[in-house]
Amino acid sequence: MDKMIFAKYYNVISVLNEMLEEENKLFSYQKDYCQGLYICMDTHDFWICRILEGYNEEFEQEEGSWLVERNKIDKYDLLEFIQQDDEDKLEITSRHSRDVAIDSFEVKDLIKYVILYDDDKGLEGWDNTQCDGLDECIKVIDGGFGIIELTA
Repeated sequence: MDKMIFAKYYNVISVLNEMLEEENKLFSYQKDYCQGLYICMDTHDFWICRILEGYNEEFEQEEGSWLVERNKIDKYDLLEFIQQDDEDKLEITSRHSRDVAIDSFEVKDLIKYVILYDDDKGLEGWDNTQCDGLDECIKVIDGGFGIIELTA
């Protein structure tokens, strides 16, 4: 089983598009909402980055502007969300048991849960960076470490 690689962003736009094709799967995300969607697993959180074309850092429409909108999702919150309808909930009592539970998911399934959680919370933003183009947006997200392409 493949585990999600720590501190590496995954390009997950194809997974988002696949989920958008499934009826009643997503409510906040809409077709063509973002030009790119990237997810990274960090020590305590997951980071989700959306690339929005035509918006500035004040979320006003501005032709030629690009926005990288970031949000962080606490790993404990994500696990609670995943198990909300489970009768046999995992007992998460430590950081170790939390990480073991997260590692038990296939990468694509975990990515879908992060997207669903983000969608459920209404696409909140923790911070954002205005850019002049798509390439600059990707450099802001990548940080020189490379991005893993995840296909649907």
